[in-house]
Amino acid sequence: MVRGQAHRVIFIDLARSLAVVMMMYGHTVSALLDKTYQRGTWFDLWTFQRGLTSTLFLFLSGFAFSIATMRHWPAHTQLSPGVWKRARRFALFIALGYGMHLPTRRIVDFAYADEAHWRAFLAVDVLQLMGVTLLFMQLLVLISQGRRVFIALSFVVSVVLIAIAPAAWAHDWSNLQPVFVAYLTPTTGSLFPVVPWAAYALAGAAAGGLYSRWGASHLARFATLVLLVPGVLTVLISLRADRLPVPGAAGPFAWATGSILMRIGACLIVLAIIAHASRRITRLPHTFGAVAQESLLIYVVHLAIIYGSTWNVGLYRFFAGALSPWTTLLVVVVLVAAMVLLALQWNRLKHQRPKVARWLTIGLGAALLASLA
Repeated sequence: MVRGQAHRVIFIDLARSLAVVMMMYGHTVSALLDKTYQRGTWFDLWTFQRGLTSTLFLFLSGFAFSIATMRHWPAHTQLSPGVWKRARRFALFIALGYGMHLPTRRIVDFAYADEAHWRAFLAVDVLQLMGVTLLFMQLLVLISQGRRVFIALSFVVSVVLIAIAPAAWAHDWSNLQPVFVAYLTPTTGSLFPVVPWAAYALAGAAAGGLYSRWGASHLARFATLVLLVPGVLTVLISLRADRLPVPGAAGPFAWATGSILMRIGACLIVLAIIAHASRRITRLPHTFGAVAQESLLIYVVHLAIIYGSTWNVGLYRFFAGALSPWTTLLVVVVLVAAMVLLALQWNRLKHQRPKVARWLTIGLGAALLASLA
């Protein structure tokens, strides 16, 4: 492996592993820690860090998409079998997102679900967001046909989504179907509407494209010029976001632009630090790669354990906002260790016995679907 390639793997795996661990302990603390401890300056700082986790996760998803796409660019610029395979995988993200929040335990009982359950079902979570955004980025690849055009389009669309967020959130979308409105504004209960959360992944796609072109062999320059300097500038701009000429800047959601820019700026600075640090690492334990590669599996399983799902009852049912800091920390340690072990074993099975892993996936999926009947 050449030096640039080694840096690429180390940089990406370090950052994605960090995001996955931050995600797990963030969900656990938010769900289980006694509410009396969820206040004060330290908790406010933790809350900001938790919000940064999702930004980092989405940015890296777009980053990884670009790297994988640039590596085999001609195959992704036409409707090849590989593109259709990608599309099916991205559509699976959307299906999983809705599947984890079905309005009733059995499909035949859908007609009896109340409005609150349907509202929760239609709310857009990170899996739906990722599926829709990755499908859109693949469409951009098909449209652009050129690497530089794709990078430019990704960046421009990202800026547009950030700029229109206040106006989009304040707009009355009642003329649209609720399933579509949920992708446009958080006012319907969506945690991750496309506006503006898709902007983070698209910004990551633009950065990933630049990295693929020259950053892998010039990691220090890339980390400084593409991540650190823009990150610092974005944070500074976010502090004056109320003066930016953006749509809806004077509306009820005027704060959104500053918050979005602050998150993406902080994310770029964190990634710059990781990129610079990775230059001193020549070899990374396989654990980091396994965790990074199996982030979807970890996400779905750990959420089912903490919050429950259509198929199981989670810890939240029994210990919501009731655990002491030390007990919460113990749960975090056990959960992270269990998910790392799961990622290692599943990653090993996929690489050593891919047919077995495939049939296990199909069998589990069929069993889960059958249980809804």
